Amino acid sequence: MKFYDLREFIATLQKLGQIKVVEGASCDLEIGAITELATDLEGHPAVLFDSIKGFPEGNRVLTNIISDTVRERLIFGVAQELSDREAVIFFKNRLKQYEPVDPKEVGLAPVKENVLRGDEVDLGRIPWPKWHERDGGRYMCATSVVTREPDSGYINIGSYRFMFINKNTIVAHIGSGHNGDVIRKKYWEKGKSCPVAISLGQDPALLLAAGTNLPWGSSEYGFAGWLRGEPVEVARGEYTDLPIPATAEVVLEGDMLPPDQGEEIEGPFGEASGYYGGGARPAPVTKIRSMLFRNKPIILGNPPFLGGDRTILYSRALLVWNELETLGLENIMGVNYSGCRTIISIKQAYPGHAMRVAHAALGGTAGYHARFIIVVDEDIDPYNLDEVFWAVATRCDPETSLDISRRTWSYKIDPRLPEEKKSVGNYTSSVAIIDACRPYHWMDKFPPTTKISEELLKKTEEKWGEVLRRG
Repeated sequence: MKFYDLREFIATLQKLGQIKVVEGASCDLEIGAITELATDLEGHPAVLFDSIKGFPEGNRVLTNIISDTVRERLIFGVAQELSDREAVIFFKNRLKQYEPVDPKEVGLAPVKENVLRGDEVDLGRIPWPKWHERDGGRYMCATSVVTREPDSGYINIGSYRFMFINKNTIVAHIGSGHNGDVIRKKYWEKGKSCPVAISLGQDPALLLAAGTNLPWGSSEYGFAGWLRGEPVEVARGEYTDLPIPATAEVVLEGDMLPPDQGEEIEGPFGEASGYYGGGARPAPVTKIRSMLFRNKPIILGNPPFLGGDRTILYSRALLVWNELETLGLENIMGVNYSGCRTIISIKQAYPGHAMRVAHAALGGTAGYHARFIIVVDEDIDPYNLDEVFWAVATRCDPETSLDISRRTWSYKIDPRLPEEKKSVGNYTSSVAIIDACRPYHWMDKFPPTTKISEELLKKTEEKWGEVLRRG
């Protein structure tokens, strides 16, 4: 669906009863703790924090925007009544018709209602929450970060976390090999700082685009425009001249300095894995030269909490599925990627089909951080973990159905990566492949399940479903 800005999205959530308003919370752990509590409530509501302690009335923080399937489907334009499997298939097929919708440059931009430059910049004017108890500082972690490749002019938008240092200084965590990291290093190799514009509250389609693993050279603005069915409005930055989201709540413009021009300790920070795997380490600073913001700005927060990520469409599952089909692997019935595991449902067509699919998923770009790859038959719903682990327990022979791939690509924040490997930059690990399919060569002799057939289930629903729902 098209939302002009974050405010229109919030108004829609209010009409649907999908949001809670909390007044008087503190940035010091309370906003984070309330956000985590909300993920366990029925409906997993979004939370809008107002009257935040120590800040002027109207400075707000919004969290939990995609921790529920209702809100996720609003953004992706997928019907609410579809099952998870049907929703994934619907959007996967829509992706095949993807054509970028280029951004539209405008002169008047709501984000320029207030502009602070140079010594006027004061990052402390807006709330920077400390999300987790052991975090090393206060963070923004739902950003859309605009950079320009210095040689080609390619505009990239990524989503990275930033830690507050002082009134005009922050420090970024950008994983090695991410597009933003590649771009900033190209400037540094030339002895230059990397211009950057950081949006802190924007149309949710742009946040999703920034966090999507698009190929190098692809336009996140174009993807967001396609997702929302209308071009994203952009305006020229005041300091960087980068195209910034015109309807953003806050945009910080500045320079990512080369490491030899200034570093600060970044971290630790509670990672999506549920651990403090990355620790604290020196990282290059970013100096903010201009600060653009709307009246009564809304900061977007999407901190990682255990149980807080229930997305199906936003996960990398669709990208893994499309990679498998691009390789010509047939009979892929469903893919679920979450929590460092990839679960693939297939209709076996030949001996070795399951292992071929598993190795293809391991070798792709989208699912490279999976710790486990589980392959199941077509009668198993990969989005239903009870069914998946039932298949693992009953169709997997540990002696013959488990494989280990070693020296696979890992990353600094991997909580299982030994310190001696991290210290020398050896970011490699292993992946377990679990073949939880019925053995192909004697599948016809495998005991039948007690599951009710789809036909009988449908007839029973038609006859008795209303009676059960009334009861």
